[in-house]
Amino acid sequence: MPEVDEQTPAVSAPSPVKRSARILLIAAVLALALLATVAALALQIHFEAGDRERLHRALEHAHQVLAGVDDTAALAAMPTRMAAAFDHQRALAARVQNSLGQPLYEKRPETILPPALLTRPALALPAPLVTWRVGDVYWRGSALIMRMPLEGATPLTVAMALPVERDLNFLQRLRLVLIAYVLLASLGLTALAWKLVFGKA
Repeated sequence: MPEVDEQTPAVSAPSPVKRSARILLIAAVLALALLATVAALALQIHFEAGDRERLHRALEHAHQVLAGVDDTAALAAMPTRMAAAFDHQRALAARVQNSLGQPLYEKRPETILPPALLTRPALALPAPLVTWRVGDVYWRGSALIMRMPLEGATPLTVAMALPVERDLNFLQRLRLVLIAYVLLASLGLTALAWKLVFGKA
């Protein structure tokens, strides 16, 4: 019987144009994802910087009040002076406590300042930020060790906090919008690449 030559069909390699299109598509999607990540991160840093500035101003104000406590009469009047300095700031939570953890002045105790804030206060500014949640409200605060000029007085822990749930909710919504934007843009770029290159015979 005559031999029949069986020829295996050759598999054509992707054309350089298609390979370039794939690379450009992947690069564009990665660039969009990176841009979205950087935008969300930059806004988060902006919010944290604003909170840090407000908290540091409040801590510096508290330090000025405590700097005037140089006798027992001034010590007795200290809570009143603290209230005069901070009670008009409705959003701000504040606590001044002694070395035993007993509050000498407290504003908005419902914030329940966490041990991570009160047991590890900074020795000097800038003080680190601590974020926590109480119920549906997120808080961000800083704490600092302060001394009074009163002879024999022990160091005090001064903590300040601000509600930040609006900022965090905004960031969460922004992240969802950016994720949707990247996904839709990726689908659009894929469809465009398919129409221009991959759909060609």
